[in-house]
Amino acid sequence: MSKPNITENSRNRRIGRAITALCRWIRTLPQGVFAKKPHAIKDTANNVSSLHAKLAKHLSQTKVVSFDIFDTILERDIDPPDEVKQIVARKLCRTLLDEYDVQYTVEKLLQLRKEIEHMLRKDGLTNGKDFECKFSDIAQHLAARLSSDKANILAKRIIDHELETENEVLYVKRDMSIILAWLNDKGTRVIAISDMYLDHDHLHEIFTRKGLTTHIDQIYVSSESGICKHSGRLFEHVLQQEELKPHELLHIGDNHHSDYRSPAKMGIHTIHFNDKTSNRRRQTLRTYRHLAAKNAYWRGRYLLQIIRPAESQGFYYDYGYSILGPIYATFILGIIEAIKKNNIQHVYFLAREGELFLKLFRLILPDFFEPDQIPKTDYLYVSRRSISPASAHKGLTYEAAIAPLFNPKHQGLYSICRAYGLPPEQFNGIAEKYGYTDINEPICDWKSSRFKEMIQDTDFQHTVQQHTREHHDLLYRYLDQHGFFGQEKVAVVDIGWNGSIQKFLEDAFGDLENYPHVFGLYLGFIGGIQHRRHDDDKNTIVGILCDERGKPRPEDVFSRFEEIFEEGARALHPTTIGYQKAMNSDKIEPVFKADSSQDRAVELRANAHIVQFQEGIIDFASEFTRAIDLTGYSFEDIKPFTLTIAERAIVFPTAEEIEKLMQLGHAEDFGSSNIMDFRHEKLDGWLTLFRPRRLIKKLATANWKYGTARSLGIPGLNMIIRFYDLMKSK
Repeated sequence: MSKPNITENSRNRRIGRAITALCRWIRTLPQGVFAKKPHAIKDTANNVSSLHAKLAKHLSQTKVVSFDIFDTILERDIDPPDEVKQIVARKLCRTLLDEYDVQYTVEKLLQLRKEIEHMLRKDGLTNGKDFECKFSDIAQHLAARLSSDKANILAKRIIDHELETENEVLYVKRDMSIILAWLNDKGTRVIAISDMYLDHDHLHEIFTRKGLTTHIDQIYVSSESGICKHSGRLFEHVLQQEELKPHELLHIGDNHHSDYRSPAKMGIHTIHFNDKTSNRRRQTLRTYRHLAAKNAYWRGRYLLQIIRPAESQGFYYDYGYSILGPIYATFILGIIEAIKKNNIQHVYFLAREGELFLKLFRLILPDFFEPDQIPKTDYLYVSRRSISPASAHKGLTYEAAIAPLFNPKHQGLYSICRAYGLPPEQFNGIAEKYGYTDINEPICDWKSSRFKEMIQDTDFQHTVQQHTREHHDLLYRYLDQHGFFGQEKVAVVDIGWNGSIQKFLEDAFGDLENYPHVFGLYLGFIGGIQHRRHDDDKNTIVGILCDERGKPRPEDVFSRFEEIFEEGARALHPTTIGYQKAMNSDKIEPVFKADSSQDRAVELRANAHIVQFQEGIIDFASEFTRAIDLTGYSFEDIKPFTLTIAERAIVFPTAEEIEKLMQLGHAEDFGSSNIMDFRHEKLDGWLTLFRPRRLIKKLATANWKYGTARSLGIPGLNMIIRFYDLMKSK
């Protein structure tokens, strides 16, 4: 048998080499070229807890974990993010006017910034980069356009405004620090990647303020490299800088394209962080922002949406934060605007509610005044009881005499004497002369001629003057110590209602040449006891949240439960009952009600609750200040919704609010020592319906009739009462 022809060019040889060509080519390839490539992970987490679990599952397959920054690690209180530019423009307008005497509108500044930003981004494209730019360049160009001779200084101010605003609106997403710390403990390298115009140093500063620098090993930002995640080029840059293969990096972010699809195409492991809770929150923000732009009523609601909720610390703290906090903070904002409008240089906060109001005022006002414009403030230990005797130093007018008799629990002439610091026993003979044999008996005929004649009696008036002159002298010296006299304008801040203290001050000192024009700035002016002003040029009364002289319907709700606003704001120290000369100086100091008195004992028992109220109120005020700065809203912008909060709290309380608030007691200190015990105002349940007379009487005499009605637990009852209330007050 002949051998096959296998010469170099034989047919058989050519066929054999063709058959074995693939095998020979494979042998020339580098070793491992056909090894199985790692599969790119593509996963989704809908909350932080799920993200933690996904990371734990996939961590072993990666060397480095990267995070998107905004809406992943950090979240904003506002939405959309470009709202930051609006806030910065508003701050910059104020800076330009105050420091450069240059007037710009917010709209014009925004347009100018937009033009500069677009120009710089186009330059990036021209230079082969992505549509990116740096904020430091934006600030420099913007400053040059606004003030060419001070561009560098102004550019720094613009950057400061931007970072200050971002710091205000940004917070670390809940539990994200825990995840980052866990990765650190695992020894995993953690980096942050962002498509953002802020410079690298700006982001590093923000991370430092938020306590994140210990968790993040490196920051990569598109503004520095000129390339972005969206195009994928920033991920290529990161892989090169970190000396990683794609499958060695795990990236987490919220943007479906930039943080999920784009890196996944490159073989990078990805977890799409689609946080459902945050998405709903941002949608709510957008909704209220849209409504606020259309209708002023919703501005207060949008403001509250920006305010971060507090961790629950018990009922009284929570009530202070969510109910009393918004009401008091809005009141203080109204005070600040009234002070600026009337150019008032000295503000007196009156005891006892004034102690809290002064704290809130000092907390909120720095954002509204330049340092050299901040008015002087003082806290005065005054009360109706400590001032009323001085108001009667020339005698007791009929109008003043009947004021204590408006209290349904008054004790006739005895209450009048207590209200004006008069010894009751000195008036026994005079009272009997006019048929009032028992000075403790209620006086129901105070409109009668005999009552008026008794008040006008010469002996009656002489006795009054004899016992009130010293009070007048001591009070004058006390007020003079605080610079009250000799000023053109002063303001007194108080809870208000009847403006009695302002009235008594005028009665005592209004005829003096050095008596100032007094602006009474009150949370509410109810005016139930009508005071005739001797000189309207020396007195101005402003009911900030409630002024019933105009009879607006929403505001009348404050008079339906005045006591909660007094209790929520009152100081812990006792009521001032008078004044005395200090032991070792000429200084005049206040005299306080003894802790042993029955009504003071009630206050002492409630003080722990008052402390909790006020902790919540002050915490809210800090957030309120930040939210006002971000929105630029005025008092009139947020007042309508604040009135809604007050109405909800007073007219439609929850069962828990009834239970807790009715545990408080309230002491009356003008003409009596009556104690309001709200526990006695609760109704017994549905059986009360079978005793309608008792029910009607209970509601008619209740200090908080809506609370009393709600304690019955009958659906719709409070709505019916409120409707009747509004119709009756028309």
